[in-house]
Amino acid sequence: MNTLRKTEEFYKPFETEKHQLNNDVMDELHHEFLDIYNSVDTTNIKSFQEKLTVLLAHSKKHFSQEEELMDAYGYPTSKEHKDEHNKVLAEMQYFLDLSRTLFGQKMLKAYYMEKIPSWFDLHLLSMDSDLAYFLKKVQ
Repeated sequence: MNTLRKTEEFYKPFETEKHQLNNDVMDELHHEFLDIYNSVDTTNIKSFQEKLTVLLAHSKKHFSQEEELMDAYGYPTSKEHKDEHNKVLAEMQYFLDLSRTLFGQKMLKAYYMEKIPSWFDLHLLSMDSDLAYFLKKVQ
């Protein structure tokens, strides 16, 4: 029995008050991330695997661009920010690797639906907002 359902409750909107950093590069990358994230077909476990694969590739590019800005402008907490990027990339890869089994597919679905949205909010509200503020001061 397939218990996956596509619902409006699942959709993760870009919330301007919470997510807008007023940095064109970073805001565009975050819009793209959510566009990919929201394109999953929640009725199909393969879609979770496919979309996480796309999110992983996008995040590598996204994080690389942010890290170039950190390095170019001497961002003082770049090590901690980069460590967080590496952690989430490793998590994504872990759940993709795990999804070769039925149990792993269930874990991937839970990670995708529960962890990624909360991580996204926390990362933007803490690390990325601090980076955007720093860049605004130095650019």
